Amino acid sequence: MKRNIIKIFIMVPMIFATLASCSDYLDLEPKDDLIQQEFWNNKEQVSSAVAGCYASMNQSGFTDRVLKWGEFRAEMMVSSGGGLENIMKNYMVPSDGLTNWSTFYATINYCNLVLEFSDDAQAQDKTFSIAELNTFKAEAITIRSLAYLILVKNFKEVPLVLTATATNQINFYPAKNTEQEVLDQIISDLTSAVDDLNLGYSESPAHDKGRMTKGAALAILADAYLWNEQYTECITATQSLIDLGRYSLVDGDEWFNSIFFEGNSSEGIFELQFSDISSTLRNSFQLGGNYVAYQGIAELYMEFPDDIRGNLATFDLNTNTVFKYAGVDQTGEYRGSDEYYNNFIFYRYADVLLMQAEAYILSAENKNLDQANTLISQVHERAVGIPLGVTIDEVSLLNALLLERQKEFAFEGKRWYDLLRFARRDNFQDQDLIINLVDFKSGADDYEQILSYYSDSDSYFLPIYQSELDLNDNLVQNPYYDN
Repeated sequence: MKRNIIKIFIMVPMIFATLASCSDYLDLEPKDDLIQQEFWNNKEQVSSAVAGCYASMNQSGFTDRVLKWGEFRAEMMVSSGGGLENIMKNYMVPSDGLTNWSTFYATINYCNLVLEFSDDAQAQDKTFSIAELNTFKAEAITIRSLAYLILVKNFKEVPLVLTATATNQINFYPAKNTEQEVLDQIISDLTSAVDDLNLGYSESPAHDKGRMTKGAALAILADAYLWNEQYTECITATQSLIDLGRYSLVDGDEWFNSIFFEGNSSEGIFELQFSDISSTLRNSFQLGGNYVAYQGIAELYMEFPDDIRGNLATFDLNTNTVFKYAGVDQTGEYRGSDEYYNNFIFYRYADVLLMQAEAYILSAENKNLDQANTLISQVHERAVGIPLGVTIDEVSLLNALLLERQKEFAFEGKRWYDLLRFARRDNFQDQDLIINLVDFKSGADDYEQILSYYSDSDSYFLPIYQSELDLNDNLVQNPYYDN
């Protein structure tokens, strides 16, 4: 980590200049190759630095891992071309480059640079108001929080780095923090940042959905609360987002076109805007000849009868391909290789409704099964046109919720975390949700071997990349891999 972060700092103006996107906002960048000490002089340079934080996420090393980490250990998606056999079996090794977290810490360091140096620019630029400064800093805090939430879901314990690497003379060898320490920091940061963020932006839908807003911070905060089993607080955060009145479910017949083909729909809360730097969705789902890199598991398509999220929306039954990103419309037409303008969607309104439903089912202080049923039904009925029709009890509603999330967010990088979140409650009382994945992963010859990989709950978190351990003696390998 030391080597990566120091390299990032020394080259920061040049890197900000190269991390441009087709969004107008993300096109802001330094116009000359200044050394770092001369960079933080005015509002425009801080704005450019914040743009660099967004653009640093819009690279395959970030989005590619969000997709793979969130899907391949679960049962919804498989690799057609090899190279991902280990993660599909939940057998990861520290030398596997897929465990490399460096792009996430690059984004974190960009955010830390903004937080550490933007005050200097505000002091020098009389046109740069405190309110503008606070908004830029709140955006950086929210991006950093999202990166840490992704890391903690995947590694459980990670180094919590809150200051920029500002000189190559610093010995920078951080140890891991506990999962609780990281979650506490995320929650504290987002709780304070939300007040300084804008409700939205009027320049364009890309500005409005592609930057961190109050809604985006509240969605990430609700997700963190849910992961931390703070259900009452999750209800409060999701209700605050709902009360903003800025988001709504799209109509059922517009589900595919509005959310995934056009993007920046009324449902979108935070969508990383298209950039030709990132080829994650094209490389993953482009149908070329008879080959596509990642496919859905055909048996699971049977879970979508009479559902607008089904054939030629989420998937294509004829080709076993993920249509959600590769398709054009319900005639079955596919995008060309140069037509992957998809946004990478992190949060949308359906997610908020289902997070709140989950919290209402599980909250001790504010349990409300009827309200949970109503929330799940909103998402369900939008897709199938009829009420949910489930018994109003905790077990039935949790089962219905997990199935609804599976249908709604298929191939969006959420399935593994949904299963893990459900399984790990009450000391892994529902561990069978994960162990049962072995039926999808194995044949007669390797069933027992793959079962062993999924039976140890320590294996549900990734190993720390071996190169990081070699660079940093203070890092300790995660327990399952420490042998």
